[in-house]
Amino acid sequence: MEIVRVPEVHEFSPEDQKFLEAGKAWFKIDFVPKMGRVLRVIPEFGRTYGRASRRAMTDGALSRAQKELIAATVSAINVCEY
Repeated sequence: MEIVRVPEVHEFSPEDQKFLEAGKAWFKIDFVPKMGRVLRVIPEFGRTYGRASRRAMTDGALSRAQKELIAATVSAINVCEY
């Protein structure tokens, strides 16, 4: 259940749409995930979340690939649409 109304891509400003399109290109997907749109709706959260995510996904005890595999497995178990 969403707490924040998640706008459709066409509802964002042209500047925000460029950011969302860059995300599609980065992840090599043909849609803009809801999380990407939420990060543009609440920019102060988006910047903080982005920094934390980049730090968390750097190689360390586990590689980025291993962390992504764990995240995908947890999402599947939770029937997450992402």
